[in-house]
Amino acid sequence: MPSRTPGVGLLAATLLAAALTPLTVAAPATAATAAAKYADDFNGDGYRDLVVGDRTATVGGKKDAGAVVVVWGTARGLDPARHTVYTQDSPGVEGAAEAGDGFGAKVTTADLDKDGHADVVVTAPGEDAGSRRGMFTVLWGSKSGLSKGSSFTMGGDDRFAKDIAVGDFDADGRTDVVAVGDTYVWFLRGPFTQSGSRGRATNLDPVDGENISPELVVSGKVTKDGTADFAVVGYDWDTGSNRVWFYRGSGSGPVRPPKKYGLPASSDLVGSSAVIADFDRNGYGDLAVGVSRSGKGGAVQLLKGTSTGFSTRVTSLSQDTAGVPGVREANDYFGYDVSAGDTDGDGYPDLAVGVPTETLGREFWRAGAVTVLRGGRSGLTGVGSRQYDYATPGVQRPTDENDSWFGASVLLRDYNRDGRAELVGAAPEIGRLHFFPGTATGPTGTGSTALTARDLGLGNRPNFGAALAD
Repeated sequence: MPSRTPGVGLLAATLLAAALTPLTVAAPATAATAAAKYADDFNGDGYRDLVVGDRTATVGGKKDAGAVVVVWGTARGLDPARHTVYTQDSPGVEGAAEAGDGFGAKVTTADLDKDGHADVVVTAPGEDAGSRRGMFTVLWGSKSGLSKGSSFTMGGDDRFAKDIAVGDFDADGRTDVVAVGDTYVWFLRGPFTQSGSRGRATNLDPVDGENISPELVVSGKVTKDGTADFAVVGYDWDTGSNRVWFYRGSGSGPVRPPKKYGLPASSDLVGSSAVIADFDRNGYGDLAVGVSRSGKGGAVQLLKGTSTGFSTRVTSLSQDTAGVPGVREANDYFGYDVSAGDTDGDGYPDLAVGVPTETLGREFWRAGAVTVLRGGRSGLTGVGSRQYDYATPGVQRPTDENDSWFGASVLLRDYNRDGRAELVGAAPEIGRLHFFPGTATGPTGTGSTALTARDLGLGNRPNFGAALAD
């Protein structure tokens, strides 16, 4: 998918339902460095870029075909005027946009081919290719942006790549991909190349004969051996409970069978999320699982990292936890999405928690909110946590906050390199993406901005998918 104009990524091939002409986008700045310092610097200019997946985009008249938007970073942070839209109809991307593909349902980033430019891994769980259903595509970074796309799929699994994670899990210096479907956990070894090749694929059954339904996969460094590990969150049909399976990375690949941990009961794992971060900076990565349908109103379940995996003790954080704003109420969906980052520059990762169906007062039904929990020596707690919503001073309020679902997708990332992560929060039901600047005391509504689907090049739409990469 070579660039047609120097300095410009692909022109958007997305034709939205009400639009019959390609989208026009501004050119990203380019000045590739020798190595990809950031896992989300796609043009190698030394600045982080933002990728947003929209599984609901109509492409060439095909509903829910899906699209991906990149907002390009600069020395001053993200520049919304510089954005590029990519679809399966973009030149050089394998496949074609089809109704129901859901391209952009999940996105993650890494430099898969070690060329100094980060790449974007995009899932399309609805992709139908004969006996195979589900696919992920790697949009390759280059000096001129994302330059082409290679697709990967596996037979024998429904909704292959409904979630993905990346990392070097076998300590060979090459980035691998773990993809979960409705039944299997697939380990795809690197190297991944722009010609479409990859290493060997292995089906990692947690335990031979165990009947599971994987829902999430998340990667990070849990132990202190320097090799990436990953965890799978899903439903264990043999025990009738939600579980976490921990796979420790090693020189021979992920250790199997993995360790298994129980999670508190919840009705299901739909609307769940997970991230690994060292919230107490003891050298071990902790697992935070947002289970939005757990109990009354949802919760974040925290499993602390150890030298052999996670602790069997589960700590639950919710709006009932001391210091956490709000009141725990049925169907708030606290934990619908989570993201880790240092919001105040103290060196400890914090956790942004989406609460998309939070009702504000008695007036604004399911307007939504984002709660930031602080990390520290004691780990992740409710002490010092803050809530951000449409009542936060400085936040650009829509005409009608009802049913906004603000917080359905959240991201903490330091785009202006000041040592403090900014907060990005999506309100997909009204087609908005909100940006909160970082300060010494955390994100602030003062100076915050909002972009609509139209601002992002996705057409004049009332809502969009808005999946953010973590």
